[in-house]
Amino acid sequence: MIEWLKEIEQTVLIAINSTHSPFLDTLMWWISGKFIWFPLYLFLFVVVYIKFSLKHALWFTVFGFAAVGLADFTANFGFKHTLMRFRPSHHLTLGEKLRFHEMKPGEFYKGGQYGFISGHATNSFVIAVMFIQQLKSKIKFITTILIFWALIVCYSRMYLGVHYPTDIIGGAIWGSSIALLFHWIYRKTVWRGV
Repeated sequence: MIEWLKEIEQTVLIAINSTHSPFLDTLMWWISGKFIWFPLYLFLFVVVYIKFSLKHALWFTVFGFAAVGLADFTANFGFKHTLMRFRPSHHLTLGEKLRFHEMKPGEFYKGGQYGFISGHATNSFVIAVMFIQQLKSKIKFITTILIFWALIVCYSRMYLGVHYPTDIIGGAIWGSSIALLFHWIYRKTVWRGV
C-alpha cells in the first residue's frame, strides 16, 4: 500500500514538473521566491491597521510574527531534521527524471537535503490563515484570494521538483493548525468587541 502511494505521488510530481516552458520556469522561480511577497504581507498588515483599532492591529502583528516564527522553525528544524525524508531532487533515481531551475550555467536549484514538511507550504498557509481569520468578516473574497495565493506558492515548489505532494499537504496542515491556534489565543486574550 505504501509503495503504491509513493508511486502515485512520484507520478503526480513528474507530471507537474514536466509541464514546463521558459515562461513558466521563470514565473515559478519568481513565485517561489522568499522576498518577492513582502509587499503583499505589508499591504495585508496595512489593511488590518485600517480595519481595526491600533491596539488590535499591533497585537495581531505580534501574534502573526510569533505564529510564522514557530511554523518556520518547526518545519525546518523539527520535522525536516527529525524525519529526514529526502527531497525528490535528492532521490537517487527520481532526481534523474526531474527538471530543475538553472540559476546560472551548470548550477541547478535542488533545495536542501530534506523536504518533509515543506517550509514554503507551512509559511504560506500560516500567513494565509492568520489573515483570513482576521479579515474574513471585513473583506469579501479574502479567503479565496489568500488560499489561491498559498496554493500557487505550493504548486511552484512541486513544479521546481523540490517537494513531493505530501510535503506540501503536511506543510499546509501544519501551517494552518498553527495559524488557527495563534489566532484563537489572540481572540481569547486580546479581542474585545471588534
